[in-house]
Amino acid sequence: MTTIEDARKLPDSPGVYLMKDKDEQVIYVGKAASLRDRVSQYFREQGSPKTRMLVQNIEALDYIVTGNEVEALVLESNLIKEHRPRYNVRLRDDKAYPFIKITNEDFPRICIARRREQDGAQYFGPYPSSKAVRELIRMASSFGIRRCKKKLPCPPCLNYHIKQCAAPCLGEVTKEEYLDIIRNVTDFLKGKQSQLIRLLKEEMTRLSEAQEYEAAARIRDQVNALEELSLRQRVNAPGKKEQDVIAYAISGNIGSMQVFHISEGKLKGRETFSLNTAGSDEAEVLSSFIKQYYQDIKPPQDIIIPVEIEDEAILRWLKEKETKLKTPKNKIEKGLMNLTQENARMLLNMKVAAESKDKNEAILNLQKALSLSAAPLLIEAFDISNISGTSATGSLVAFTNGEPDKKNYRRFRIKTIEGADDFAMMGEVVGRAYSRRKEEGKKMPDLVLVDGGKGQLNAALSALEGIGLKLNTAALAKEFEYVFLPERETPVVLPKDSPALQLLQRIRDEAHRFALGYHRKLRGKKLRESALDEIAGIGDKKKRALLRYFGSVEMLKKAEVSEIGKVRGITKKDAERVWEYFHSSS
Repeated sequence: MTTIEDARKLPDSPGVYLMKDKDEQVIYVGKAASLRDRVSQYFREQGSPKTRMLVQNIEALDYIVTGNEVEALVLESNLIKEHRPRYNVRLRDDKAYPFIKITNEDFPRICIARRREQDGAQYFGPYPSSKAVRELIRMASSFGIRRCKKKLPCPPCLNYHIKQCAAPCLGEVTKEEYLDIIRNVTDFLKGKQSQLIRLLKEEMTRLSEAQEYEAAARIRDQVNALEELSLRQRVNAPGKKEQDVIAYAISGNIGSMQVFHISEGKLKGRETFSLNTAGSDEAEVLSSFIKQYYQDIKPPQDIIIPVEIEDEAILRWLKEKETKLKTPKNKIEKGLMNLTQENARMLLNMKVAAESKDKNEAILNLQKALSLSAAPLLIEAFDISNISGTSATGSLVAFTNGEPDKKNYRRFRIKTIEGADDFAMMGEVVGRAYSRRKEEGKKMPDLVLVDGGKGQLNAALSALEGIGLKLNTAALAKEFEYVFLPERETPVVLPKDSPALQLLQRIRDEAHRFALGYHRKLRGKKLRESALDEIAGIGDKKKRALLRYFGSVEMLKKAEVSEIGKVRGITKKDAERVWEYFHSSS
């Protein structure tokens, strides 16, 4: 369960926070000028029923640091559309933040656009304020660019009479002269306005001193709009490519790696990784990460990295996957790289700060509480997940020095047990996990933890005895959080604030999450096979797209034809077939 103490560990920086439930589903996305202050506020002031319910369901927090509130605002919108969190308000018309558009015509005009289209026009933004955009367009008009939609040639409009248009409608400007105006406007919109801001502020001061307050107020509005435009905004960028931006921060033998995922010009999410560099240099760390990360997933068209790597094998391997490895070349790519590096450094600083405390406190506390002969540096935990014995699965998670060791996680499909017999299933999984390891002479854990009570503990002990092993073993029962030990009738009751109990809970909960995820995957596969295979024209690719969009068959059943038709790759006819399949009998 996430508490205010977790919130207080967040950085005092602008950014976006993502709240997750026990299944690691994003349930709320928000923006903040200070991540630490805003998220802490949820735990201090739980006024509305919605907020109380939200806080009760928060199991994990994630965040992305941004350079300013504008970036946070736009990124928040992207992530809400991406994750569709249950506690966020989602607008049905899916409005976007405004752009400034310069059209692709012989005599281009300037206007507001709500989305970037592939129409040859130039787009600037997005911006968080329509008011600022309108002010900027009015200012850009002073260069002479037209705003009207009239077909040329035509009679002049009001903008010509108030000196806000060069009047290509009257032929008073040649095409070459007009394109010079366009170049000036685009320079202005690309951010070359610091000198203009300074001159406007000087003019505003002069007008104020001359008591020309109305004119000074107009200048003030222009300055405000320019300053809002000049805020760096790196979370949305032009382009249709799929890109990953990779950055890292290293201190000694520990490091933080960040991967930002860019899709159609928008930052859609990120992944974070902690590293043990083992003394390797930065180029080797980066090369190793790329090989491991993209081994089992399809890489995007571009992977942007902070420094060039000279490993020809990696370059050839990625080229075969039609992926280009590159360093940032332009302003947009450099901005994205800076943002990714900021987050990597922030995560590393928090990790170093946490490890500077007594990181062995929980482990030593646990050793004492369970009367172990040695500190349990390697703990492995088991959990079983099943519903009435169907698609039953087991999990093994490993924690080294109190931290997850995910490369040693294991999943099991129950093979020998029929029906809902949790004790027997626990015995099967524990026996299978360690029999092979014993044969291979591999390292055994310092402590085996099973989810459950005396029954699960005895099943695990019996399985270990059956393969000739005697390992330190304990069970953690969820109802009262009692710890059961072999040859002891009464459980060990640890205080709720005990670091030892909190460590056991974290490991047990991770085992539960890992088992449940596999169980859902198997159930989902069966459900897909039974529920969607009978629909004409819906093959594997379309099934995956539907389930990825709606999350489950149950949510798909509730959807209208128009919503089903929004799924990429699903035609209107497909949507009608899916809807009719689920509603033909109702």
